Parts: sequence; C-alpha cells; structure tokens
Amino acid sequence: MTFFNKEMLDNISSDFYITKKKIYLNNGSISPLPISSIKSITDFNIRYSEVGPDSKEFSDYLNELKLETRKRIADLLNGHEDEVIFTQSTTEGINMIANGLAWKGNDRLLSRNSLNERFSNYLPWIKVARDKALKIDYFPINKKGKSILEDLKESFESNPPRIVTTSHVMYNDGSITPAEEIGRIIKNKNRKTLFSIDGAQSVGAVHVDVKKINCDFLSFPAFKWVCGPLGIGVLYIRKEVMDEIEPVFVGAGSAKVESGKENNKTKPSPKIKEELRYYKYPEKHHPTFRNFPGLAGLESSIRYLLRIGMPNIIKKNKKISNVFRDELIKIKDIVIHEAPEENLRSSMICFSFKKKNNSTVKVLVEKLQEKGIILAEREIGLKKIVRASPHFYNTEEEMIKTVNEMKSILNKM
Repeated sequence: MTFFNKEMLDNISSDFYITKKKIYLNNGSISPLPISSIKSITDFNIRYSEVGPDSKEFSDYLNELKLETRKRIADLLNGHEDEVIFTQSTTEGINMIANGLAWKGNDRLLSRNSLNERFSNYLPWIKVARDKALKIDYFPINKKGKSILEDLKESFESNPPRIVTTSHVMYNDGSITPAEEIGRIIKNKNRKTLFSIDGAQSVGAVHVDVKKINCDFLSFPAFKWVCGPLGIGVLYIRKEVMDEIEPVFVGAGSAKVESGKENNKTKPSPKIKEELRYYKYPEKHHPTFRNFPGLAGLESSIRYLLRIGMPNIIKKNKKISNVFRDELIKIKDIVIHEAPEENLRSSMICFSFKKKNNSTVKVLVEKLQEKGIILAEREIGLKKIVRASPHFYNTEEEMIKTVNEMKSILNKM
C-alpha cells in the first residue's frame, strides 16, 4: 500500500470518534479505539450471550480467536504465534519475567538509569534485586564523550549480567534506543545474557522486529500505539528461552494435577502421588486470563494497523511530528528534548521552557485541555515537560492549530 492520500486520511480520521470533538495528542498514554475494534468487542459480547458462554460452539470460537490474535501479533513483531502470552499490561509482563526467572546469588541485572527509564520497567527489577539479594547496575553512566553502546560493552568486561533491560522508546524524550545494536552486543559478548525490552512506547509506533533486535522478552500494552482496549497486553518470550521462565501464578487455566501409583516393593501398600502438570506453552502462563472481549478488540486493532501497513503509519507519524516540531521551534522560550540523531527520534515531541518551567508546563497542559487539545505532563528527573504523542489518525492541520493555541496561551501568561 502506498503512502496516505486524502481519501485514506479522511477515512482514518472518521474511524476515531475522538477526532470529532478533540485534538487528541496523548497516544503515548492511551490511544482511542477505532470504530472497528469497538464493534468487535460488542460483537463478541453478543455472540457470548447468544450461543452460551460455556457451550462447545463458543469454546471453539474462543480457541480460534486466541490463535488468530496470536498470529496477528506474530505478524506485527515478526515472531511466532507460540511465543505470545496475553497479559493485562506491560507491567504485568515485566513482573512475570522478573519473578519467573530462577535467580542465583551472583546474578547481576543491568537496567537503564532512572533518569529516563519508565517506572514500570524499573521498579520490578529494583524489587527482585532487593528480594533475591542481586546486584543491579545502570546504563548509561553518562561519562562525557561515551556512547550508550560503549558503556554497555564495558559492563560485560568483568561480570556479564544475567539480563539487560531497557525501554525501546523513552517515554519522556521520545528517543529510540538502538535496540538492534544492543541486542548484537549482548549476544556477541555472552549468549547466555538475556535481553528484555519494554515496548510500551514502540509497538504500533516504530518498526519492531524481535528477530532483528535479538531480544528474549518484549512486553507491551494494547491500549497505547496499538489502539486496542484497556486491560490487555502482550508478553513475547523467545522460544529458545521459554523454559527459563516459571509461571508466577498457577490455576485451572494453566495446569492440572495427575494422580498415579508409585510402586514400592518394601511396602505392601502403594503410595499415592500427585504431580502438577502444566499445559502446553503458552497456556501454562494463563492461569486466570478471562479478558476475552479485550482479546477480540486487540485482534481487530492489530488487523486494522496491518491493513494500513506499519511502514505507512511510521511515515505518517514522522511527517506530522515534524510539522509540529518545525512550528514549535519558532517559540523562543521552548527547549525540545530529543535524540541528537534524526534516526533515533520517534514521533513523540517532548519540550520544556527556559523560564518558570514547571509552573508553565502545568498551566499550559491544563489550558490546552480546556480548549479540547490533549497533551501530557511528564518529567525528566525533577524537570516537568510537555509530551505530544500524535498518531496516524491526526492531521497536519491539528499540529498547526495546537501550536497556535499554545502561542496564544503563553502570550497571556
């Protein structure tokens, strides 16, 4: 499919109800659902109620839905359908990794530093390091003139980490982590070191190929750039490391008990033994998953993205974010926070102010919201920032209008 034409743009905008009332530039927090996904969730509930939730007909449909959703996710990530686990969120997926690994006393964790790392991909590792008495180190260490890749290479010299974890796209400056290069370094330095990615700000927004990245784990939510429903997410686990993760929870959906007799020649009475048997992967990680309406919405949303084409979405996102950026830099007091390299910038635009920053950020976000323009207030350390995260259904005209409204508000402050 070629790049967007006007007819396609009009159709895409009309698929998102929010465009009729607001300029919504907060997709890095939660995206709205396209109408097709809303209908899929409704259709699921109607079918559930018509055929009977515990009927064979519905059970067969549910199994088909699970398989189809896994296939679409695999297409999106260039993975395999059996490598897909359904979760509630990115956070749940990361906790499943952190608490599912069999840690040893001398294991070391390597995490992005707290200045940029999202807390959902920071706190679980802090907790497991504390609970298991593990060593945790951070990168980049911000030595002058040293790149993140050089910093990473040095961290392998003495004691290779058990796992390296990072966000793919930084939530507070929109910079893209060079994940492919990091994955290459990790696997070249030590094949046993695991690589975990928080894909909350990347999947659905930038190109994500788990094979090229060489990651072992990737967790992301449906409700951000994928434009899916709340309360559902995905954890990708590479086939080769599946056995390294033990289920954190167990229930009727993930395992059963097998009873049998163990013969003992020295005793006249047999001993009864019961053993826990997990179901085939990935169901072994689904002890209580029941958000099946959300699954229907997720499958529909990914189908929607794939139909448009991720290359088209990425091009559109970059185009409108560049329009926003070009207008923004005309405001003298503004500082844009971004990667210095163009190829490491996502479509998120994050900025602050040279004077009275924290109070200005707060007032600006509130005033814009009153005008029906939705951006987010975030932070880099103690510095407040404004984050604009447009998506492919937004337009260039909305970008220009947003900056003009900003100018009007700032002139009155």
